[in-house]
Amino acid sequence: MDERSALGELCGLLPDLRNRWSGARLALLEEGIDGLRAGTVSAVELCARVGIPLPPVTRGTLPGAPSPNAYSPLPGLEPPRIPVSTYTCPRRQCGRREGRDADGRIPACVLFEEPLRLRPGATGNGG
Repeated sequence: MDERSALGELCGLLPDLRNRWSGARLALLEEGIDGLRAGTVSAVELCARVGIPLPPVTRGTLPGAPSPNAYSPLPGLEPPRIPVSTYTCPRRQCGRREGRDADGRIPACVLFEEPLRLRPGATGNGG
């Protein structure tokens, strides 16, 4: 996995990891986060150091893309597509993309403690 993908994965996992981990493992994670912010540690290196498995990315496929054997509804019966705003990394360092949560809040980058920014050209009702 490349650095940009690893950074996005780590950012998405960080709130849950902070809730689940404690002691030396949490301290090592927080030390690594400080290193990421300072630019002295890579996300790939940090994930390896604290034991976060990173999913492999197969060339030619998109992460989260449906399997070719996945169920596909009949035309006209699929759920309606409601355009939503897409938010991305405020520092353009990772590929994380998210919409607002169920309460309409803008997602945040927990690594750099900033709200994600609205993707240029994104339109929609925002949630």
